[in-house]
Amino acid sequence: MSHIIKGKPALRQYLRQSRGVDSFENYADQATVDQPAAVAPNRTQLMATQGNPAFTAQFDVQLNLLYFTENAGVYTVKTAAQILAAQPSLATKLPHFLFGNTDYQGGFARLKAAVQLAVWAYDIPFINGSIVQPGCVFSAFDANVKALLNTGDLVLPFTATLGGVNYVALSVIHCTQVAYGTLLQALSSDMFQMNMIRYIISDTTAVGLAQYQNNINIFKQSLFGKFDSDFVSPNSFKLPEQMQDGVIDIPLVKGIDKQIALAVQANYNVPNLQWSLFVAMVNKLAY
Repeated sequence: MSHIIKGKPALRQYLRQSRGVDSFENYADQATVDQPAAVAPNRTQLMATQGNPAFTAQFDVQLNLLYFTENAGVYTVKTAAQILAAQPSLATKLPHFLFGNTDYQGGFARLKAAVQLAVWAYDIPFINGSIVQPGCVFSAFDANVKALLNTGDLVLPFTATLGGVNYVALSVIHCTQVAYGTLLQALSSDMFQMNMIRYIISDTTAVGLAQYQNNINIFKQSLFGKFDSDFVSPNSFKLPEQMQDGVIDIPLVKGIDKQIALAVQANYNVPNLQWSLFVAMVNKLAY
């Protein structure tokens, strides 16, 4: 029978046993029992780290920005440089929202209110593949947009009309190991506690590394709307001994459930980010 691990000694033993295990399911196989651990979503802690922490699971999320112009239902892919040249006022930060299943069900209403936009306007988020015809306020997305999306991706559109031209930007959240929509839906019941974010930026020029100046915001919205926030500065964990300009390990210990969301503002000219999240404990809904 599954049981919940309680107390610091038991937790230390659990983490020792899970060293070198690459997934929670594999750990359960080795231990011959399924051992979900208690997660406290209200607790936020930054812990010291040397190399990878002990973990029971790990997954990667890619945070991408895509740009288009739209004309009578035809979408044309644009680069960040083309957006800057055409309309400098659109070269602003755009947010990526992770987790927050509760707020996603309301169209990210609370996160949108907390993260204000300049010039751009929010549109309705969706999970690609879960609706018949995705699109934005201008029109349904055509094949040029759909070719850049994977089934299960979370898509948050932004729109603007300047100089008689319709502009569209998309925040796209993609998970490598499982459809991100599946992960988001699982958080309606299950919980996990992460203990590190490996924040990877492929562009190691000064332009790309400037992204680390943007805080990671942590939000919590309760059942009846109480809203709390906190933040972590990635630059605070930039260590000279790492000798990797595009990698920062952030030892963030945080329980993730349906009420918890992470948000990061992406510079307009940093189209690709990757977070590798290390999971210390999992608490699955028992049936």
